[in-house]
Amino acid sequence: MRNMCIFFIYLICFMSSFAFSQDIVAKTRDGRAVILRKKGGWFFYDPSIDSKQREDVPEQGLMATTLGGQVFILRKDGTWNLVSSSVERTQSSNPEQLNPKVMQLIKSGYSNTEYWEIHKSMLGKKAPELELFNWMNGSVPQETWMGKIVVVVFWATWCSPCRASIPRNNTLFQKYKDQGVVFIGACCSRGQEKIMEVIKQSGLKYPTATVSDFYVKIWNVFYWPTYAIVDRAGNLQAIGVDPDYVEPIIQALLEK
Repeated sequence: MRNMCIFFIYLICFMSSFAFSQDIVAKTRDGRAVILRKKGGWFFYDPSIDSKQREDVPEQGLMATTLGGQVFILRKDGTWNLVSSSVERTQSSNPEQLNPKVMQLIKSGYSNTEYWEIHKSMLGKKAPELELFNWMNGSVPQETWMGKIVVVVFWATWCSPCRASIPRNNTLFQKYKDQGVVFIGACCSRGQEKIMEVIKQSGLKYPTATVSDFYVKIWNVFYWPTYAIVDRAGNLQAIGVDPDYVEPIIQALLEK
């Protein structure tokens, strides 16, 4: 009965969205109705529980989908961004630009299933724009990527798994740097004041720089670390895979 009530509430909200064009109605995976204001901001439909439920939104955001197939990420601070205009379109990215062997590795090495459709929609397409600043250990701006295999590691100084991954990243960087493979650390701007300390303590050897929240959203980084791998033609071949699969994907791209 409760689920039926929630459904009808959601349906009523959806119908009313046609009358009030400033609103977008969406539904979270657990069935909660949310209202997105086109001028910015969002809230749960039931105002009596909105404040409490907003407190429970994870740091990486909450996914919500409209009946039309639009996918949104709702942020804890009340902001939102559109990550996919149609669920159906995310089923196929750009298959002719995808390496079949890499695709098999991605399917095996992608454990964050909640974000699979979003990341899948990015594959085989030109890598999103990425501007980094405050480079250390050299610089590798995006305009120099063509003809190289580029591994972008989105990480944060406050992220324990990120710091733990640095020795492995160093090893891969040293192993493949003479084969046209580039490693880049894109450090979250939150906590970047400790970046020099972390680099010194960890012995991080590959180029790293600070990334703004704007580009974190463009690349759909929902968790840290996030690995993104771009091929020699500038197409995104992998994103969000488990760290253990980074080297096999590099090897598959080198064979191409």
